[in-house]
Amino acid sequence: MRIKLAAMLLACGLAGAAGAETEVDAYGLGPHKPNPEEWIKLDDAVSLRVRIVHDKSGELAPTITRAEVLRLEVAFTAANGAKDRPLRFHCKVKFVSPEAEWSDWKADQPCFEGRLAQGLGTFVPLDLDFRFRPKASDPRGTSGVSVQFTEEIANDHLTLTPTFRWEDDSE
Repeated sequence: MRIKLAAMLLACGLAGAAGAETEVDAYGLGPHKPNPEEWIKLDDAVSLRVRIVHDKSGELAPTITRAEVLRLEVAFTAANGAKDRPLRFHCKVKFVSPEAEWSDWKADQPCFEGRLAQGLGTFVPLDLDFRFRPKASDPRGTSGVSVQFTEEIANDHLTLTPTFRWEDDSE
């Protein structure tokens, strides 16, 4: 009985290790379908959104087949009935490759100072002008652009990492 129990525990442990989620899977990188738009609630009153879009058209950019300029659209909105208060966001940006290799920070700046009421019923763009262009030498597959938000007054932090797929067709 003990041997059978030990074998079952060992099998469960090995299955758990084999089924462990990798960073590639957690962020939807590499072979995964891109997700160029992410939203998250900072708290009951504030939601944040990050979108990867084509710079010229403003359309979502899930898959890129030629080197063109992309940009981040970063914004917040306030929940209906939320009590007004001051907000002060700081934004940091870095890239993550299809293999889950992280770049250094590419932007690190204050990106909003104002009031929560400005976001009632609408998305308020944050002051983050971040554009980039994939290069032929970049690895093929789904990559991410990670935006770390800090609401400095409440000292709340969160990160969103929308993704895009790079399939260079210039070869």
